[in-house]
Amino acid sequence: MTNKIKDRAKPYTYEAGREAIAILIHGFSGTPDDLRNLAKYLAGQGISARSVLLAGHGSHWQDLGETTSYDWWKSVEDEVKAAIGQYQNIFLIGYSFGANLAFDIAARYPKEIAGVVSLGVSVFLKRNYIIKIFLPIFHLFLKHYTKGYIKKNHLIDYEDSGSYVSLPTKSIYEFKNFIKHYTKKELPKVTTPALIIHSKDDAITHPRSSEFVYRKINSQQKDLLLLDDVNHNPLTSKRKDVIYSKIREFILHRV
Repeated sequence: MTNKIKDRAKPYTYEAGREAIAILIHGFSGTPDDLRNLAKYLAGQGISARSVLLAGHGSHWQDLGETTSYDWWKSVEDEVKAAIGQYQNIFLIGYSFGANLAFDIAARYPKEIAGVVSLGVSVFLKRNYIIKIFLPIFHLFLKHYTKGYIKKNHLIDYEDSGSYVSLPTKSIYEFKNFIKHYTKKELPKVTTPALIIHSKDDAITHPRSSEFVYRKINSQQKDLLLLDDVNHNPLTSKRKDVIYSKIREFILHRV
């Protein structure tokens, strides 16, 4: 049974005209709330912004276990299809695993996607060797994994936003398989302009992830920005104004 979507996790749209729209894609186990402030900023700059709520997200972690990586991918494709014909230029902005989904969609819709902004893409994870060794075994009998790195004073707000503290091990396995079988293999098909941003001190995904993406995509227009003093979600960091400005310039330069 699917649980009710939490209020802060519900998808949103900020209209600012039909010339350009940014479709914002949250990460694995996150929600659109992670990108809300960026959406508001873009709308204020004349760029419409719409979020995607990935299937199985924003309610209860057990709902995530009822979905697959294809369901998450399809959530993004559905929004892209809905925007085609309504907006002159479609941009994808993906945070963490949302960036993986954005690049995969761009590889399959090269004429429809005007550009991709990647924020902390997931290719190489910190402590990846633990996941690589134990996940193939653990996901068979261990039902879920609880994030131990969430600080207690952040738990209430984290859960109120609809983000998951616990994750089905089955879903982690789906997440890893998407990176292995789709992200790494499909990146050379990407020819869309791309702005790739990552924190040098990201505690979740290694900055080598963005360097890897930068090398593998075949976009003639691509920029890699590695920043100091930035969190895994760079939009909550002290450098967010710089990042907002870079994203704005990237989009407006192409409309």
